[in-house]
Amino acid sequence: MNDSTKGILIAFALLILGALGYWWWHNQMELRWTSVQRESSLASADPMLAATRLLRQNGRSVDGAGSLGELVVPQTGAGTMIVSGASGTATPDQARELLEWVRRGNTLIAEPRWISPAEKAQVVETGASDDEEVEEEPEEEAEEAPEEEASPAAAGEDASTTDEAPATADDTAEEKSPIDQDDDEKDPLTDHLGVRARPDALACKCRTEPDEKDKKKPEAIAAARRAREQALSHLTLPGRSYALELDAGTTEMVSLQGAVAPLWSDDDGGAVRVYAEGKGRIVLVADGYFTNRNLPQRDHAQLLLALTELTPGKHVTIVKRLNVLPWYKALWRHYKLVLISLAVCLALLLWSALRRFGPLLPAPKAERRSLLEHIDASGAWLWKADGGRQVLLDAARDDTLALIRRRVPALFRMPEGELWATLARTCALPEADVSEALQQDAASHVTRFTRQIRTLQTLRNHYER
Repeated sequence: MNDSTKGILIAFALLILGALGYWWWHNQMELRWTSVQRESSLASADPMLAATRLLRQNGRSVDGAGSLGELVVPQTGAGTMIVSGASGTATPDQARELLEWVRRGNTLIAEPRWISPAEKAQVVETGASDDEEVEEEPEEEAEEAPEEEASPAAAGEDASTTDEAPATADDTAEEKSPIDQDDDEKDPLTDHLGVRARPDALACKCRTEPDEKDKKKPEAIAAARRAREQALSHLTLPGRSYALELDAGTTEMVSLQGAVAPLWSDDDGGAVRVYAEGKGRIVLVADGYFTNRNLPQRDHAQLLLALTELTPGKHVTIVKRLNVLPWYKALWRHYKLVLISLAVCLALLLWSALRRFGPLLPAPKAERRSLLEHIDASGAWLWKADGGRQVLLDAARDDTLALIRRRVPALFRMPEGELWATLARTCALPEADVSEALQQDAASHVTRFTRQIRTLQTLRNHYER
């Protein structure tokens, strides 16, 4: 190999090595800004944060409630109320309060409950039925007209020609009306309107992406065009000359038998419906258009502002979550007077138990009491007991006479009168006191009883010497 060839090979190797080095440095060492979509903690805690800020920026005053259970409807300000994500969870009492609030001239924005299996037979179809969704066109027609679209009128004609025979009177009588539903299938807020929500199977099926190899087929092209049509709902507001574009989503509203006709709605009535309720309005939406995720899409923000202008009030109340009330709030709301009464009773009992204040007294020593304390306590009890004084006097009298009989037995041979006089003369005591102490009953007065006992003690002390 000559030198020129070696030089070319070395240059080529150095070129490759330099390219690899540049690629590594560009991918590993260069700092590049990339957009990362994330949700703030405030938005995570409040799904209606974007709607709240939009309304406040446009001159509305907004208040929020965590759930229907926390909301005190009679005290809610006049204007608009948005019940977000709480379809079918209102209790009958809450629904009654909400409807009375709407009839006073306010606007309620809510979502209807999902349709139950028993209600599917009561659906009044306004377009193609579920069984005719996304029928594939014959290959011959698709080849001849690959860009031809299926019109709603054609779909309606096909539906009318393929409908089954009408139900008999007996079959109709057996169907359940919305009023006869079970309690767990009722939506007291919208039952009187006869509106339910169901999955929009046609939109879901049209939005399914075909395989890469099938994208250029005529049926795939037609399905893509139908998907574009199904992706949007058009709503022309009263007094406006242009239509708002709304995301049709995968949910649509349907009417049951005997449903109330709305004042106005979108083109097919599947996305937005507005009903009259007294002096106010009830707005039913098929999807949560006003959440943080959906509000920036299409014309949802303009729809929110337009709906809050249906009534004169500028106050907006947003109910953020389902009808869940914490146990302590429910207890306080329904049993407030009972809890206050119990608290007052407990306070009084505590006050009666803590009437005496001050330092604690030391515990008494565990030593035995003296004999005199027992004698004193026994005498105090006998003094107060019935016949107790006579017991004390008799005991002292018998003990004194027994002592004198032992010491001077000759005295007891005398008559009692001479005996009392001899004892009084010998002990230098009045004869009346000696006679009272040795002969009379126990005195009821303290002074006389004490004199009797003292006289007996003096006689005893004299003859004990």
